[in-house]
Amino acid sequence: MSVIKFQGVDFSYPASLVPVFSNLSFTADETWKIGLVGANGSGKTTLFKILCGEEKCGGKVISSAHFCRFPQNVNVREPVAALMGMCPEADDWQFMRELSLLGFKEDILGRPLSSLSGGERTKAMLAALFCSGGFPLIDEPTDSLDLAGRRRLASYLKDKSGYIVASHDRAFLNACTDHTLFLSKGKAEVICGNYSVWKGERDAYLASAAAEKRRLEGEAERLYAAARRTKDWAVNAERAKFGIQKSGLKADKGFVSASAARVMKRSVSAAARRTQAAENAKRLAAELPQQSAKLTFPPHICRRQYVLSLNNADIFLQGKKLFGGLTFCVRPGERVAVTGSNGCGKSTLLKAVVALAGGMPNDAFDLSGATAEGVSGAEGLKVSYVSQNCEDVCGTPSQYAAMWKIEEAAFKGMLAKLGFASADWSRDMSLLSTGQRKKAALARSMLTSAALYVWDEPFNYLDVDARELIEAAVLSSSPAMLFVEHDEEFVNRVASRVLKACT
Repeated sequence: MSVIKFQGVDFSYPASLVPVFSNLSFTADETWKIGLVGANGSGKTTLFKILCGEEKCGGKVISSAHFCRFPQNVNVREPVAALMGMCPEADDWQFMRELSLLGFKEDILGRPLSSLSGGERTKAMLAALFCSGGFPLIDEPTDSLDLAGRRRLASYLKDKSGYIVASHDRAFLNACTDHTLFLSKGKAEVICGNYSVWKGERDAYLASAAAEKRRLEGEAERLYAAARRTKDWAVNAERAKFGIQKSGLKADKGFVSASAARVMKRSVSAAARRTQAAENAKRLAAELPQQSAKLTFPPHICRRQYVLSLNNADIFLQGKKLFGGLTFCVRPGERVAVTGSNGCGKSTLLKAVVALAGGMPNDAFDLSGATAEGVSGAEGLKVSYVSQNCEDVCGTPSQYAAMWKIEEAAFKGMLAKLGFASADWSRDMSLLSTGQRKKAALARSMLTSAALYVWDEPFNYLDVDARELIEAAVLSSSPAMLFVEHDEEFVNRVASRVLKACT
């Protein structure tokens, strides 16, 4: 059996005070289909770089495999056929076979990579990766794929063996992995099973840890109270020797025997032991993992029957028709998902709705000339919008909160629940990862009291924990929403209704 083994691996980036990995140890078989999960910044990409030899680390990494990492840097002006240079040991027919399994026809070989969509380029590079003869390390392959593309890719990977895929898409991981590698706080955990199996085991562990935490905290409080009672008794006994009880009567010093003094001394010692035991119980409780925090939306009362209604509507931009014959509505508390293939206009539709509602400050798009016929409930509608890539997220969290007129403490509190570290409070968020910027935009949106929340692929770049926190908040608060999202789990759990957009 060939294995991948990490033994006591340590790694830190030069500019960081916190190590990415500290004594990281795990063992995996090279035939496993491994799903790599963890919060943004937990070290998933760093793990891939270490396996490929791009980063040096302390400790030992043992494996006989030759690792190949996706994404690769390729010249997009080259034709697709140039990708065969990545797999010199494979015949042309093998590369073509992989492309066909991913839905491509032979005429794609002559097309430049730049002519492909992001999703098509992803699949073409994966075909080359699996022809290379190395052990594939696949980093976030679903980000540019619509739902149909994700399902096809999962089916493709399911028929392979021996790879590690880092992803935050729960349905995708369930469909194509048989083991899960979880990274958290520089440590690793490997379990047999896909994401749902790992999540079930983790939830059970967290529930057990929460119960034990409550028990230890109760035990600590009981011991503290017992220590206080014992100490009070000893103090009163000491006072009695010198006749300073509340009665004012003077004690007979000779009456306080040596035996009573020893009892008092033991009581003081018992109080100290109980205090120490209480502190130990409190420390153990603090070391146990915390259950997930909770997020909420602000309450909003809408007295309209429809938040937004389109009846055979035509939407124009500068006199040019963008959409024609649109008919749908969003009721208060209803969450409408817009689905469809890449490029069918889903994002443009969301932007048009926001523009018709009067827009928002710092919009990341320009549809100022948008008009419509057959739309009701849009003008003057308070909308909270989140774009795909959050280009408008900039400044420190304090500056961003002030710009959007939201409470700074509440904003930082929500960011902390979503995984922001205290070191991020003083940083310009435009320099953070796309995932962190997306968290900031979503936190801002969720702190805004709006009649309609318009979110464009809110889960792009977000880790699983953040996805589940936001998902739980949406389900518990039931805001009116119009959104585009390719995360199948989120759509299935959250959407009240699905609208399919067609080209």
